[in-house]
Amino acid sequence: MRKAVAAAVILIVSLLFASHALAGGSFPLDINEVNSFDRYFMVPYDDEYNLVSNVFCAAAALSPAVLLSQPSDQYLTIGLMYAEAMATTFLTKVIIKQAVYRERPYMYFGDTPQELVRSEKHDDSFFSGHTAYAFTAASFASYVFSKYNPDSKWKIPVIAASFSFASATAAFRVASGSHFMTDVLAGAIIGTAIGIAVPALHTLFADKDTSVSVSPFGLVFSKNY
Repeated sequence: MRKAVAAAVILIVSLLFASHALAGGSFPLDINEVNSFDRYFMVPYDDEYNLVSNVFCAAAALSPAVLLSQPSDQYLTIGLMYAEAMATTFLTKVIIKQAVYRERPYMYFGDTPQELVRSEKHDDSFFSGHTAYAFTAASFASYVFSKYNPDSKWKIPVIAASFSFASATAAFRVASGSHFMTDVLAGAIIGTAIGIAVPALHTLFADKDTSVSVSPFGLVFSKNY
């Protein structure tokens, strides 16, 4: 029964974006087929903005470096949690992009470079992986720093800086014509949820005999006896 429900959900989501497929190989696609909200923010492809989005994404991914201010005996724990959070985001992105077919915004503009049109990534717009990674890093850094330093005067600056890099990543993914606004909103929600959930679950099951890990397939608990 659960498998049937999951299959139905995937089918419905896929159908929602089916109108964005390349009909008979035609290019560019009809921009009027895009919902009014996403259409309002659509722009042609811009390679410079695409590069800038990569730079901001990298900066956001480095935001947990602020946690190097914690005692060195915590580095391994923090590092493993961060790796787990990013791996979960990666797997979630792969699964959803395989399930949902959506053409990127630049496929609706005739001046898009042909290498992008022919690229295997032209139809995996939903959701924005760059944005998800950036918000995973920002929320992880903010949450963990706040947990270790609840009274620190640097808590607000760390949160503001981390999410500024993440928000800039999302903005430039849209400005570059690589993603729809709903793509980056979904990426921000998913990334933030994972970035908080992973360390929060580790905190919840922090006693020495219990551990927890997170993946798109569920929660994995282990207990030593």
